[in-house]
Amino acid sequence: MSRRGLLLTMTEPPAAMEAEFNAWYDTEHLQERLAITGFRSASRWVADLARGEGRYLATYELDSPGVLTSAEYLARFEGATPWTRRCLAKTVVFRRWACEQVSPGMADPHPLAKAVLLVAAESAIGELQIPGALQVRHFVASAGMPGHIALAELAWEGTRSLPAPQPGRLMRLYRAYAP
Repeated sequence: MSRRGLLLTMTEPPAAMEAEFNAWYDTEHLQERLAITGFRSASRWVADLARGEGRYLATYELDSPGVLTSAEYLARFEGATPWTRRCLAKTVVFRRWACEQVSPGMADPHPLAKAVLLVAAESAIGELQIPGALQVRHFVASAGMPGHIALAELAWEGTRSLPAPQPGRLMRLYRAYAP
């Protein structure tokens, strides 16, 4: 049995284009991706960060990492709409990871998650001790750097027990996006 996949994108539009970017994401982009066979679900997240640090995060749950090499996905990816090309061309931050879930097995996102802590590193992340975390899922990226990802799913974004930042690790707390 193959492992689950995850497409993870960190984006940020220019401030003057934020409303259009969110309209595009909410009315066109998510629906296009979810119509592709093998895309199980999608969630958007937002962080209170300084400009240029990756304000938005999207998580696309996949049946397997192979979904991202399917003819159906590649046709949609290569045949982007004019609105998609415009919005992505204007982003000031765009990072993309294609991942395989390595633990815990075939776990889906926790349905009560209201926030996620993204941790990205060059080497395996190991056990994250986050009191109150609903679950922590670990991924290895076949595309995107750094190549090891952990998503800690939290019941609320106001947690005060986050791990201390470590050199060489990207850490960002995102709350559920609401249009």
